[in-house]
Amino acid sequence: MSTYVIGDLQGCFTQLEALLSKVGYRRAADRLWFTGDLINRGPESLEAVRFVKSLGESAVTVLGNHDLHFLAIVFGGHRPMASDTFDGLMGAPDRLEIAHWLRGLPLMHRERGFVMVHAGLPHIWTLRESEDRAHEVESVMRDDGAYENFFRQMYGNTPAAWSDALVGMDRHRVITNYFTRMRLVTPAGEMDFSHKGSLEGAPAGFRPWFEFPSLVREPILFGHWAALDGETGNRDMIGLDTGCVWGRQLTAYCLEDRSITQVGCAELAA
Repeated sequence: MSTYVIGDLQGCFTQLEALLSKVGYRRAADRLWFTGDLINRGPESLEAVRFVKSLGESAVTVLGNHDLHFLAIVFGGHRPMASDTFDGLMGAPDRLEIAHWLRGLPLMHRERGFVMVHAGLPHIWTLRESEDRAHEVESVMRDDGAYENFFRQMYGNTPAAWSDALVGMDRHRVITNYFTRMRLVTPAGEMDFSHKGSLEGAPAGFRPWFEFPSLVREPILFGHWAALDGETGNRDMIGLDTGCVWGRQLTAYCLEDRSITQVGCAELAA
């Protein structure tokens, strides 16, 4: 049995099929982990999310910011953006079934000595604190009496840093942003949301979250930051968003031997 961790799909289902063929994926024996952002920006969001959902317990997926954006539209009353490409998903007969499945997914997964998240883990949190705070927001998203209000109020850049004194939606929003939107932070853990490119030109006082000494001692698998092209300079900070939706690569990381397999995405574009 092999476990393959796959970077952000963003609706690139044709490329996923090619990658799974290249690694020799066996549906009956192997497991797949996904770093989130199953949907949006690419052409096959519906196909991608239906496939991952169909895998049941043989797949693990953490929520990404694009997945949450879809849920904010479906459940929170927000409007789609001009750049969104999930019209097929929005009009699908199983749209609500898929949306309820997505809101049951975790923000963080820990297994076999690895931690998987979408954007990262702030260096100011221990592993136990990270797990507890992920579970705190997950419980709200899964609560039939609370999830709609959560998705109505989810968006926002404030507060930009953690405080133990935070309560209510401010607390839930900053936790969600750490797990699904974080790139650059200060030593105190304050997030910057304006810079999305390479490390050149980062705002003064901010560094990539993975450059600070982490209180989490296990390797961290993450996606979200396509401009890095997977390069972190740290063997245990494993970036897997290699820009498939932008015509670069889709990446699979094998947990058993730490090998990396990639397919070129431009030539496979649907």
